[in-house]
Amino acid sequence: MNTQNEIDVLGLGSVTVDFVGTVDQWPAEGSKLPLNTLSIHDGGLVGTALTAVARLGGRAAFAGKLGLSDMARRAVESLQKEGIDTSFIVKTPGAEPILAFVFANPSSGQRNIFWTRQGVHYPMPSELPDPRWYERTRVLFIDYECGCAGIEAAQLARAHKIPVVSDIEGSTPHTAEAMAISTHLILSEDFAQRYTNKTAVDQMLASLQTSPEQVVIITRGDRGCVGVGPDGPFMLSAYKVNAVDTTGCGDTFHGAFALAIAQKKPIMEAARYASAAAALCATKIGGRDGIPNAIQIESFMKNNQIV
Repeated sequence: MNTQNEIDVLGLGSVTVDFVGTVDQWPAEGSKLPLNTLSIHDGGLVGTALTAVARLGGRAAFAGKLGLSDMARRAVESLQKEGIDTSFIVKTPGAEPILAFVFANPSSGQRNIFWTRQGVHYPMPSELPDPRWYERTRVLFIDYECGCAGIEAAQLARAHKIPVVSDIEGSTPHTAEAMAISTHLILSEDFAQRYTNKTAVDQMLASLQTSPEQVVIITRGDRGCVGVGPDGPFMLSAYKVNAVDTTGCGDTFHGAFALAIAQKKPIMEAARYASAAAALCATKIGGRDGIPNAIQIESFMKNNQIV
């Protein structure tokens, strides 16, 4: 393998352009409420995760389909500004990023998101400019948005002994298959509860893990995360920060975790690293503005401990 062209994390999935407004409270249905601030940010499950990989010093690449509209160009340029390899993008007329409208309450750190998949498409592995991408990729990262394209890419990755980290946030016809093909599965507690119809996290983990070798992690916001893997179950508390916006925290967790796996860190160490990155992300408005760089996360973890 040519290490100069090696990719730590190749991501196949969604990028978004986020219109973010801040509010003091959530309005009642049918009412009006002025925004305190309004700004435009770049996001997406895979787009934000790869941004975390790049800022933390990893080599990231994005695989997707995008056209030539203003929003599509913005999505590509936002990745390039972070140093993310965009040579895997399949230029497709009319293909768009996801457009999202985010309303955040800085006092509580919570947010609501509305989005559209209009014009959104994902490339099958055979369409990628480099059909032998698996020869220089350390970790494949997919999200639930990319459907059968992600499943086929994951099958190729597994056939070549490449770890597959997946971000599953919703039920689709391909969700169960994506979970089963993943070596490292990360979900929010809210979705895990809905999907498994279980209330206890240990029962959720038992329902989600498809083999003893698979790592499953359930993120719990300010309560940390729980997981299970080849060495059994584990639990981590969360780093304490002044959270103003949780947009992008889960995606940042995924990206930092995927990079840690590419660097062959142990699972617990990878989870701590991802937790620190997610905590720092929550300290600023927008899905990417709070993502730390390698120096920032090293300093943060040195001066803050979690159990």
